[in-house]
Amino acid sequence: MCELLEVALKAGRFLGAEWCVQRPNGPWAACDAYALVRQEWIPYAHREMDMDYYIKFAIAKTGKVLLVVSCHPSEDRR
Repeated sequence: MCELLEVALKAGRFLGAEWCVQRPNGPWAACDAYALVRQEWIPYAHREMDMDYYIKFAIAKTGKVLLVVSCHPSEDRR
């Protein structure tokens, strides 16, 4: 996961800032959202394919990182 976050920050597309709830009725966090595409080996396809990732993260006052990652075609996002 740290690698995905690093790739998102260096080469991903910034989508904007969003408010995110951490769990139902839980605290809210100000997150930055990024999209990125990277090639990954897919064993069942026997080849590399583009994988679309959507990543949101926030840094807490304590310095800990809250990270949300999903993998899906980009048209599912918005």
